[in-house]
Amino acid sequence: MATHRYKACLFVFIVLTVTVKYVVWLSPSAMRLLTSVYVTVVGAVTSRPDQTHITVCSSYAITENRSAASDLITAPPEKPEVDKSGRYVSICEPNLDHRRTGNQLLSLAAMLHVARLTGRRVAMVWSHPYGWLDRWFRVPVTRVDNITELCPCVTVSETAALTYSPQISLLSNRTDIAGKSILVCGYFQSWKYTVGVESALRYHLRLLPNVSAAIHDYLNQIRPPAWKRQSFSRIGIHARAGDIMRRRHCRFGFTIPQRPYFERAMARFVDERRQRGGGRVQFIVTSDRLAWVKRAFNFTSIAQRLNRTSSSTKDKVVVEVAHSEGHDAGFDLGLLSLCDGVIMSTGSYGWWAAWLANKTTIYYSN
Repeated sequence: MATHRYKACLFVFIVLTVTVKYVVWLSPSAMRLLTSVYVTVVGAVTSRPDQTHITVCSSYAITENRSAASDLITAPPEKPEVDKSGRYVSICEPNLDHRRTGNQLLSLAAMLHVARLTGRRVAMVWSHPYGWLDRWFRVPVTRVDNITELCPCVTVSETAALTYSPQISLLSNRTDIAGKSILVCGYFQSWKYTVGVESALRYHLRLLPNVSAAIHDYLNQIRPPAWKRQSFSRIGIHARAGDIMRRRHCRFGFTIPQRPYFERAMARFVDERRQRGGGRVQFIVTSDRLAWVKRAFNFTSIAQRLNRTSSSTKDKVVVEVAHSEGHDAGFDLGLLSLCDGVIMSTGSYGWWAAWLANKTTIYYSN
């Protein structure tokens, strides 16, 4: 149990540390600094797991509920006839809006996080006006026809955008939530809401059998014929270029990675393969505006250049590119989650793709 607890809190920190190492690989001084930090963290985990767990969680101002009630977040769904009043965490009605997959995943993480802190179950309405995660993932939470079935309720909102709200960590100390269900309201755009619920999130985000089968069929289809009996690496690329290109998003500070970023990121994975003696790398491009991305970045030409620069027969790396066309957001997310590495752009969707894949990730830091 102690090992599980400290891994829960340190998982995201270590992943982000390793990720940043790949982003700043051109800076030797930054690499030395981050390597020192990484070694320090790993050493602390190895020698003093309980103390490290307490230190990291305290620095995030997260108060844990270590009772057996925390297992409720993965408990089987309750049947319709069971009284559900005052025992659940769900989302408020304003959250049932047009927000897309990445932000819906953040809402799920926030619900699980709050439920674990307060010893409650998670519930979701059956009918989402814009469609929910259960189109692609199992998400075996209790379902209700109306949020009112969970009430009496108290609403918990975030205090600021793009950060962890400190009052969330203190929920278990509040007396006014006793006998009430909790409705989380907001975007909760912080990775800290995944702290302590990583395994529960992966349990809920298992692909539906039909979705998983469709993705594996597609992966077999795009496998180059000459590679049928050969091993190779699949690297997923997410290039967000849809809603983010609207003027209001640009004013807010959203950016789109440019071609040089993708060139260097792809070259990084190819170089790693070359250092292991050569082989094959297939890049799979996904986007919410794929036609524009194909014209603007021309990933095929990047692959051709990488093939031309392959040094010798001994450590040669053969590079191929496939574009995920005609698929929805959930399919592409599942596709990226099965890759051996991820190159992401901006936004929560790419972040979740990298989190689900749990492999080497390169991200756009601007």
